[in-house]
Amino acid sequence: MPLGIHDILDSTLHGFIFILLLFSIHLICSYHPYHRIIPLLMVNTLFISLSFMFYFYILNSELNLLNLLTESVALSIYSILLISPFFCFLITFSIIKLFLRKRPEDALLKLLDTI
Repeated sequence: MPLGIHDILDSTLHGFIFILLLFSIHLICSYHPYHRIIPLLMVNTLFISLSFMFYFYILNSELNLLNLLTESVALSIYSILLISPFFCFLITFSIIKLFLRKRPEDALLKLLDTI
């Protein structure tokens, strides 16, 4: 099944909306009185609204806003779960590589042995 430009745009926008939602949750949860959070939230809100407008008007979607948010989060989490075995393989490979690595000789420990 070949991917069309509509499918690629759809997947990209779902991921973009998911990342922007996670970023807004991060900004709200990590609030500190000395941070200037208002400009970041305004830019994040602007990008989310632009993503929604692009999705609704360019892709001619029949979804309402709540269904779009639900679908974006669900498809993004599903995509992360599809990619996760690859990350598990990379982590396992890194751990095995660290385990098989020979430790370098420590000059200070050698000095302790000679005393």
